[in-house]
Amino acid sequence: MYIDADCHISSRAPLDGISMDELVRQLDAVGVDKAICWPMVSYTREMATDNRAIYEGAKQHPERVIPFGGVNPKLGVDVARDELERCIESYGMRGVKLNGARDGYAIDDPVLSLPLIDRIAEARLALALHVGANDFEKTHPYRVAKISERHPELPILIVHMGGAAHPDLHDAVIDLAARYPNWYLIDSETDYRKELKALEVLGPSRLCYGSDTPFCPMRYEWGLRQVVLSDLSPEDRALVLGGNLARLFELS
Repeated sequence: MYIDADCHISSRAPLDGISMDELVRQLDAVGVDKAICWPMVSYTREMATDNRAIYEGAKQHPERVIPFGGVNPKLGVDVARDELERCIESYGMRGVKLNGARDGYAIDDPVLSLPLIDRIAEARLALALHVGANDFEKTHPYRVAKISERHPELPILIVHMGGAAHPDLHDAVIDLAARYPNWYLIDSETDYRKELKALEVLGPSRLCYGSDTPFCPMRYEWGLRQVVLSDLSPEDRALVLGGNLARLFELS
């Protein structure tokens, strides 16, 4: 099973981003079975309409979508809590993504983010975190480590695994991931040399392919991974290209 671990859906498509129907068309074009979908979010940082678009899209394409919600505590802690409850109780999301780099808060902030993460862990969902060099301080992997110390059983998707800008944080992510087995490193916007290092240090069961669609062209990212992963065995390549997430989410 092939799974793209990083796709963004917009309620404002096609003027700004892509719809679920367009995502499915792109998945079909490259031969990928499913995608994790989370909000794209406009410049206003408003989350609710994108979450709703993902929910509606997942109802229309239940075999193709692993729905994740998004929350932004900088819009107000109560607003974020209410939206999180909607994602959990009404939308049935499989996980929730926090993006401290885009929204401007530390991902382990005791007021803004940790109460949300506590609820995500209580609901037994997966947590996705933007961990990128475009904001060293707010999304540093040592902050993810603090979250894992607080919730050692919580699966965490490390989106961009410290990349998305230069100089990157890949080495720090790889070093800490060796200590936290519930980290899943998403390779979107990752230096291919550091992806190969992560495979060598951590093994193929810890990495997952992600395209960062529509910010990166899906067909290009899919084709690039075929080259980067070409020296792996077919079994190990299958893990990175979807098997690890299929196991995490118990997909058949």
